[in-house]
Amino acid sequence: MVRCLVFGWVLVAGMSAVTAAGNTEGRRFALGVEYMTPGLAEVYARTGVTWAKAMGMGFSWGDIEPEPPVDGKHKYRWEQTDRLILEYQRAGFRHFHVYVKSMNRWASSKPVKLVGGGSSLPRPEYIEDYKAYLRALVQRYDTNHPDHAPGLLYPVEYWEIEAEWGTGFWQGTLDEYLELLRMAYPTVKHANPRSKVILIGFFLAGVFEGHPDPKQIPATLAAMPAQRRRTSERYLTEMRQLLAHPQLFDVVEFHSLSDWSEISGMARFLRRTMQQHGYEKPIWVGDVNYTASPLMFWGVPVPPYTEKQKPRIEATLKALAQPRHPQHAEAMSWLRAEQARGLVKKAVLAMAEGLAGINIGNLKDEGLFGVVPTITGTVAFQGLIDTGGIPAKPGSPRPAYHALSLLVTKLADFSGVEALELGKGVYSYRFTVRDRPVYVLWYDDGRRYLPGDAQPTAQLNVPLPKRRYLLTETPTADGPIRTQTVAAVRGILNLGLNSTPVFLEPTDP
Repeated sequence: MVRCLVFGWVLVAGMSAVTAAGNTEGRRFALGVEYMTPGLAEVYARTGVTWAKAMGMGFSWGDIEPEPPVDGKHKYRWEQTDRLILEYQRAGFRHFHVYVKSMNRWASSKPVKLVGGGSSLPRPEYIEDYKAYLRALVQRYDTNHPDHAPGLLYPVEYWEIEAEWGTGFWQGTLDEYLELLRMAYPTVKHANPRSKVILIGFFLAGVFEGHPDPKQIPATLAAMPAQRRRTSERYLTEMRQLLAHPQLFDVVEFHSLSDWSEISGMARFLRRTMQQHGYEKPIWVGDVNYTASPLMFWGVPVPPYTEKQKPRIEATLKALAQPRHPQHAEAMSWLRAEQARGLVKKAVLAMAEGLAGINIGNLKDEGLFGVVPTITGTVAFQGLIDTGGIPAKPGSPRPAYHALSLLVTKLADFSGVEALELGKGVYSYRFTVRDRPVYVLWYDDGRRYLPGDAQPTAQLNVPLPKRRYLLTETPTADGPIRTQTVAAVRGILNLGLNSTPVFLEPTDP
């Protein structure tokens, strides 16, 4: 059964508009991809995206300096990092984020785990060597430095100190991380004063999905099982503690590995926390390795999915992971559509919240995680293109890849954005792109659906200037992108919406 909700009204003066938080007037939003994978630069450059992020592997201290210095002389290995940066620059990427990890088997104060690694403070006798590595890394990719990498086209100026908070990538305490920042921040800034230092990324699933107002946090926590509540409360406390040191970073980042609806709540929580400390810095969304929902982490459904849906979630993950499963094709087709929808929604919400940019992944499937899908969710299948072979070679683009290209085409040059009040469950935004309006709209009833479920719909009477409009649907399957011309009659456009975002723009100049 199709769930349909009807909204209808006429507004003489036009749509009610609410200016989005941190309106982006005068500042270009950054669309990026991650993580940079050798051999895939050209295919992703064709989307029009010009930002990219490299993972910590290859750039970590232990990767670049695997042996301690001898008689004070350092021997750095730049072959892998040079090759990756130059491949992406030659393909057309101009701006880069890089994880900087102190993980080093000969210098770390804690043993580096055989599986998963993990960073910690350098031992006291190696602190100056850590600083030397940071200086060398930043200057290697600074076009203004005389010893920069041969062939470097553009500077790399965004450096994230460690990978992700609270998930094992940092093995030290909060105070130890702040101590690391006190070493890293002045070192990076001295090596290249134009560089930006990014605070370690935050990842917290289960709190902000469907809850855009930070005032909802106490009620959300109260509804959780006791252990999850304590874990989430501790994480929120640690976020506040880290954000209390603005002198040690230039940019804040959170990792969006959950449902698209987490973007607004997390962004507003971070901004409010910074304001409580008397400052505000740019916010990025990173690690968007799940454009579709993960469905489940460690056997727990990811909100807004519910415990009641758990058996069907497990069945869906099983079908995705097994190519010979009788429901594999149906499940994969559903996931490809969800990827495209989620990619557009996450990016549009980031834009509407006035964030600085978003790095979207994955560039390829990570098949190893498909062995345990009820633990890792859908990440094994979230590549934006098909790939094959080792090393990965690009294959056919998937709908989410085309959705990213569509985003660039429609919104890359936007100069302003407003959220429009069109009724409960209707997400509607008016962008200004080269002095022309572009609307993005979709409907969401707050629930989440699985393969075979009918998507909810809504019918709207949208007040718009009397003219003709091009309606472009986010691509959710292979084949041409669907478009149609629609008209506002007597200032009203009758429009059907569902969970697939649509772009609406005037056809006349």
